[in-house]
Parts: sequence; C-alpha cells; structure tokens
Amino acid sequence: MSTTQRAVAVTGLGLTTALGFGVRDNWMALLAGRSGIVALPEEAFATPIALPVRIGAPVPREALQARIRDAVPRQVWNTSPAVCHLWLLTALEALAQAGLWPDLPAGVAPGRVGIYVGNGGGAVDFIEQEFANIYTAEQAVFRDVSRMAVPKYMTSSLSGQLSIATGLAGPSLTVNTACSSGATALGLALDALRAGRIDVAVAGGAELALSATVLKGFSNLQALTAQPERVAAASRPFDAGRRGFVLGEGAGCLVLEREQTARARGRPALARLAGSAANSEAHHLLSPRPDGAGMATCISAALADAGVAPAAVAHVYAHGTGTADNDRCEAAAIGRVLTGQPTVSATKGLLGHAIGGAGAIDAVLAVLSLTDGQMVPCVNVEQPDAACPVRLAREPAQSALRQPGAAVTVHAFAFGGQNAVLVFQAPSPTV
Repeated sequence: MSTTQRAVAVTGLGLTTALGFGVRDNWMALLAGRSGIVALPEEAFATPIALPVRIGAPVPREALQARIRDAVPRQVWNTSPAVCHLWLLTALEALAQAGLWPDLPAGVAPGRVGIYVGNGGGAVDFIEQEFANIYTAEQAVFRDVSRMAVPKYMTSSLSGQLSIATGLAGPSLTVNTACSSGATALGLALDALRAGRIDVAVAGGAELALSATVLKGFSNLQALTAQPERVAAASRPFDAGRRGFVLGEGAGCLVLEREQTARARGRPALARLAGSAANSEAHHLLSPRPDGAGMATCISAALADAGVAPAAVAHVYAHGTGTADNDRCEAAAIGRVLTGQPTVSATKGLLGHAIGGAGAIDAVLAVLSLTDGQMVPCVNVEQPDAACPVRLAREPAQSALRQPGAAVTVHAFAFGGQNAVLVFQAPSPTV
C-alpha cells in the first residue's frame, strides 16, 4: 500500500473547550491568545473539601446542558453523564460538517461507520455527586443512588450513546490510555480505515475532569500549579518559571474517511491523517524516560508510518503540560528526531490539560493549521527554559505550513508511559 493509500481524509471537525462551543469560535480565540483558565468557585464541586488548587479551564456546564437538550433525543441525554453530553455535541458538529448528520447520504452504510473516542477519567463528577447523595458530613447514612448509576459511570457510554443517537452501527469503542486517550483513539480509527473494516470513522476524545477528587489527587502528586494572583497565565509550558499544569476540560472530534469514500461522495478533504504510532516507555508510572527516548521512538515511528521525513515537519502541537520533567523530556525528543527545527505550540497554556481530550483537541488544531496556514501561539513564556531548546511559536502566522508536503505532528504522552503521536498533512490534490 502506497503512502497516499495509507493516509485518510479528514472531512469534518468538532471542538469544545473552556473557550466555548464550535470550531471557528475556538480557533479565533486561540489565535488571539485568549485564555480559558479561570478561578473555580466553591459551588463548582459536589463534595465539600479543602482544595489547595482552585484554578481550571472548565467547559460551561449550564450552556452544555442547554445545548444537549436541543441536539439529541431526551432518552439519550437523560441517561448520559455530562462528559457524554460534551462528546455528543462535539461529534455531531464534526458529522454535520462532513455531511453525515442529521442524515447519512446514500452510499454510506451505518454499519461501515465506526466510533472511536478516548477518555481518561470517565464520569467522575457524576460519581462524586452520587457519593454526596449517599453520605452526610456527620456520618455515613445510606440514601440511594441513581437508577442509571451503572450505565452512566461506565466510560463505554461515550461511544455507545453516540451510536444510539445517530444510528451509526459500526465498531463503537471507548479507549483509555490516560492523557493520550484521544490521540490513541484516532490512531485506532486510522488502522481500521486502512484495513478496510470501515469506510468512515468518528474519532477523538473528551474529558470533564474538574472534580474535587481529581484536583485533590493531582495536587497531592504536586503536579498542579496554584497561582491565584495570575490565573489566566498560570499554565506556562516551556517557561523556566513553570510550576505544574492546570486541569482543563474539552473535546475534539474528527471525521475520517477512506479517500475513495470521500471522493465518491464529492466531499472535500480538509487535511490527511497520514500516520500514527503508539508505544509504552515501560519505565515509570508517573515519569517519562529522562532522556526522552520513549517519546522520540514514538515520534519516529509515526513519521515512518506516514512516510514523512523528519525535516518535513513544519509545526508541532506538543504535549507541553508545563511540568518540569515532561517539558524537558519532550524537548529532548523533538530535538533528537525533528531535524528541521519546527515551531512548537503548547495549547495547555490557554486551555489547561484536558487529559483524555487533549490529543484530540490538538488534532483538530493541527488540521486548522494546515487549512489556515496559522498555528496557536505558545503563550506565558517569559523566560524560555534553557533545558528546553525548542523553537516556540510566538505569532500565529507560519509560512512553512503552506509548503508542499509540510506536516504537523501532534504529541500526547501519558502516565504509565503510554505515548501516542499523529502526523497530519495537507490533502492530496485528487481529494
């Protein structure tokens, strides 16, 4: 199979973040360097608990609930957790752009459309609320749990409910590889399309992680930053003064198609997903290999899968969490593999870290970078860390993205050393 045949077309995008709903509004806000990171009010949490960190980038809950009621039947939203609502809205936006929603066109069989969604924490906010319903502060008093508690907390609800809402009847999978879940899901979709098991894939990731349990847990790991005096600039990937990451929320979705399928129905390709790779560092539960070797191996494998030379990579959407170990190891991996010195963005400086949704969000942004010739600037870097010698993108314009064969990589690295990398390119002239 040639490199062109191994690539698949991207025909639809969906994006939801703390900055709002929809691809275009989010893209404009990000290019302008607008931050979605805010101080979190006490009433945001179901469980009363002393939290040393009250900073995050939340998706607006009330707006999410209002929108989902207009988007899918009551029996779907009423039996789904909020994280599923987030994924449904984002996926439906992508399907609509691809011309596959609200109705599938002739020639696209429901059983040939697969769903692949990454998620890290499940419906943790729902579970917290259930515990709050069971226990009082004074003593454990059994009350009751929701009749839908079991199906709501199972992460499979994300893929299953989208299938029910849309009638898409191909493989339907929810994937959990922690912070690389969304990128891993996209890689699995690419594999299925190449193998001819499906013709179309709805793939991405979603996360609503801002709960007391998750905040307290990451805080106890000393992974989170707490800078109440500089909330919007609290997340500082690749800056010498960074102190940790900020938890965020959001979802990204891409509709992927075999290029012959998109061509047959006259659908223009926004970009091509040319290659992917995933590996395990087999090193440590929380820390990457100090020399970045595991990350570098994954980047090299993704480029080889795509048939793309390292020097052809014009831009990188880095994992860039803003933790010292992650940033330095990733910078080492980039320097080891990407010989063309591409510019680097770290969107968590504006959006926080959306865990299972992060890689998919950056994948959407990678496609937009190729279509618009711009990239999200790397913000909050006042003094670049000398131990991270990467070429940070400071302005949106990027002429190298317009060069024939230019590629954009998306990096997603997770606890347990579960790495995933995606390679995007502009569409071939025939699609």
